[in-house]
Amino acid sequence: MNKGIKNRFRVAILLLFICSHLAPALFSSALPPSEKWFLITIGDEPVGYVHEASSGRSTPAGEILVYTSDMKMVLNRLGSRVELELITASEETGEGLQKKLGYEMRASLMSTRTEAVVMNNTIEVRSESGGKSYTRSVPYSGPLLGQEGIRLLSLRKLKKPGDALEFQSFMPELGAVSKGRRKVLAAETLRLGEKEVPTLKVEEFVEAASIKSTAWLDSNGEVVKQEMPTPFGLSVFVLTDKARALRAASGTELPAEMYERSIIRSNIRLPKARSLEYLKVKLVPKNPGLVWPEIKSPYQAVVSKDRESLVLEIKRPRVPKPATFPAAVNDKNREFLQANAYIQSDEPQVQAPVRKIVGAEKDLFKASLKLERWVSENMEFDLGIALAPSSEIFKNRHGTCLGYATLLATMTRAAGIPSRVVMGYVYALGIFGGHAWTEVLAGEDWIPLDAAIVAFGQADAARLYFGTASMFEGAGSLGGGAGLQLLGQVDIKILAYAGADGKKIAVPEGAFSYRTSGDMYENPWLGLTLQKPADFKFTKLDAVWPDPTVAALEGPGDSKAELQEHFLLPWREDVESGREILTGLKIGGKTEIGKWKGLPCVSAKSRLKAALIIFDKPEAWVLVVEGQDAPKLMEKIAAGLEFQRKD
Repeated sequence: MNKGIKNRFRVAILLLFICSHLAPALFSSALPPSEKWFLITIGDEPVGYVHEASSGRSTPAGEILVYTSDMKMVLNRLGSRVELELITASEETGEGLQKKLGYEMRASLMSTRTEAVVMNNTIEVRSESGGKSYTRSVPYSGPLLGQEGIRLLSLRKLKKPGDALEFQSFMPELGAVSKGRRKVLAAETLRLGEKEVPTLKVEEFVEAASIKSTAWLDSNGEVVKQEMPTPFGLSVFVLTDKARALRAASGTELPAEMYERSIIRSNIRLPKARSLEYLKVKLVPKNPGLVWPEIKSPYQAVVSKDRESLVLEIKRPRVPKPATFPAAVNDKNREFLQANAYIQSDEPQVQAPVRKIVGAEKDLFKASLKLERWVSENMEFDLGIALAPSSEIFKNRHGTCLGYATLLATMTRAAGIPSRVVMGYVYALGIFGGHAWTEVLAGEDWIPLDAAIVAFGQADAARLYFGTASMFEGAGSLGGGAGLQLLGQVDIKILAYAGADGKKIAVPEGAFSYRTSGDMYENPWLGLTLQKPADFKFTKLDAVWPDPTVAALEGPGDSKAELQEHFLLPWREDVESGREILTGLKIGGKTEIGKWKGLPCVSAKSRLKAALIIFDKPEAWVLVVEGQDAPKLMEKIAAGLEFQRKD
């Protein structure tokens, strides 16, 4: 995989567990606070802390309770340090009714700040990022309970296993009013430090987040421990002492790699994935208790569903009919055209280049493709940025796949094209991994575009759609999709696929992904065979993303070879793509352009290292050889390589 594509595939950040605890304080208090410290672990690895404080003050209208919380996490994302901080605060009445709420998220160079004031039947929400403010009103009816209100209700209603309660709260991290439920599962005694603490173990469910968690309440109805599934393992918040909590986010040593835990190996490697027209997959839960959510997608359908599996069919949407832009604003598209704290399409620094990129183009989809190409060519992947507003992304041109998706959504909106961000899984190099891309609304149809993993035209079918967000309600809305609870919680098996010709290829149960026999390697799905020299041996046949190797060889002395699979940017000429790949491989020597068994190729040779790049768009096959007289050895190994694609 060349640098331009390899570095663009990564696991999207799961915002849901980042927002699971309510993070300098937004509201002051006149009384000394009491405080608690929680240790955060994911998959038994300490990754951060939560520091909570509570206090109260008297006002003419009555007692006001103030809660503040600072959550900090340090994660290891494929060897890069990622720091996340969520600072929240709330004011409640003495009875526990919400009055003011706010949070500040720091996941990049800039921070995003939101404050909400509860009024009669509406909540006034103001979000600020990059020096700009955005306001909106959220309607509600019925009481909104805060932390104290939920605690008091729990003390009254929850006594023994089976007892349950319901409540309603405004969740600023998710930007929505949501119903919640608690149900007692059991009475348990927890050991917290040197103490034995009697607790009620309760199941919690918050509708806006669409995910269950487990909490342990002490005799005061306060949470002393909480567990929640994430793609990276079970996240646990547990009451601890200050010193232990602070050590978990000290950054002196990165925790163990956990993002790889959310990567799912596929049963076969898909050929020409970026031009796939059809994909049929079976999802099998890792946890027998998983309840399949309802996933609504314009190009994904449920074939069958039971406790053991969920079968999906994904079809690449057709090129949309010609549509003009800027789109007229209506009730259906308004939030997908509006600027907000993350999609800052009203920024002049964004609008001016958008006009230049789009130029005289009148068709909505063609204009969107121009903007997709610009984002793809001008962004640089940065693992250290978890989430950032588009003004920061546009200025610095750094981000993960979510940054690519956010920037493309921003630039399309700046052109007057409705757009939204999509979260799900994408296939690449033998795995399915969490990913984000963009959709634009062309007429009545949502059309996927992916500036991070680019196809020719609309995005390919090698992806599973979990949920969407306009970002109007804030970053937390990315974690509110029902399908996102599947991240890291399922295995995925490919049942069938179809390429550009539309011919469906079935994958039988138990089919081998490749096989070797003597000197021969065969991969029927990629349609290739490789006959090795007799004095070589096969190695590294099971590599997956981010390693592009399909098969490797080791021979006498220090001689070795690798056959790699690379995706190509569709608008680049072969020679340009080849030279970029060769630069990344540091081959040196003179570049030669020619043909290899009828396919265009580019090669470069030096005495100790040589490479042959064979173009079979939208892919390239790269044979890299090292050792004495590498050019001659490359020719010998290339002679044993054949392509006989089934599709």
